[in-house]
Amino acid sequence: MHDSSYAKMASFVRVHLAAHRGQPLDIIDFGSQMVDGQQLSYRTLFDDPSWTYRGLDIESGHNVDIVVTDAYDWSEVASDSVDLVISGQAFEHVEYFWASMFEIVRTLKPGGIAAIIAPSGGFEHRFPVDCWRFYPDGLVALTSHVQCEVVDVFTDWGNLDWEDSVLVARKPDWDVDRRRLFERRSMLQRALLGDDLPDELRLDPGAHPDDLAPSALAALTTGALTAELDAARTARLEQEAAARHAAAAASRAQAAELDALRAHVAGLDHAPGPVERAYGIVRAHIARLVGERGRRLYKRLRGRV
Repeated sequence: MHDSSYAKMASFVRVHLAAHRGQPLDIIDFGSQMVDGQQLSYRTLFDDPSWTYRGLDIESGHNVDIVVTDAYDWSEVASDSVDLVISGQAFEHVEYFWASMFEIVRTLKPGGIAAIIAPSGGFEHRFPVDCWRFYPDGLVALTSHVQCEVVDVFTDWGNLDWEDSVLVARKPDWDVDRRRLFERRSMLQRALLGDDLPDELRLDPGAHPDDLAPSALAALTTGALTAELDAARTARLEQEAAARHAAAAASRAQAAELDALRAHVAGLDHAPGPVERAYGIVRAHIARLVGERGRRLYKRLRGRV
């Protein structure tokens, strides 16, 4: 994880979760493992005593509380049980990220939130693979694909290497028909990634929507984080433009100073030396002493007349 990703998740917590401090929230961090050399973790941002943060990954390791055997079928996590799923710098490494998104949504309570940060740019960084980059339109399409609602979507264009994209999506409080549609599509997605495609898919009816308690995060303000991140980006671009203008002005001043120095040196090259200056002084003194007659004599001696 890099600094800009951490800063954006901190903004998410400040904008969307400040009002929920002191309220119980169940939080899962998808792709949470801290690898060698990594200094930052989102865990420190979700430190409210009422919140339960759990790191989820496909391998055990530092900052991992839940190990799933399949990145596209989280049997270890119950459906409709989580208020918030976060993920940063993981989706670009997931070969079939849309299948993982189905699992994220399945585990969310009605009204639950997914907060995803992934790069739109940057160099290849395989761990063990590096498959994708994400733009706002792609994140909106992904949200629609899993039958959710966009709360925020943003890409930090021009920000160093990674130009992070941010998605905040909300799981709707589906009626029975919409819920069964999601469950069927989710099951089909898991089947497509399996070794054998079954001839018949048996749908687990699951819980009835009326029996499910909505998440406390169901009423997050749409666009609030986008506005803050966009304002921060505008301020950064203005600062960068001001720094470029200041550097250009300093460069022009330095060039003018250099031109003046060159002119001074050129003048010194053409100025009379000490002997010539002394000769001129003596000549002027003789002329003053002898007057016009002396000047004519001097000219004859010099061969000028």
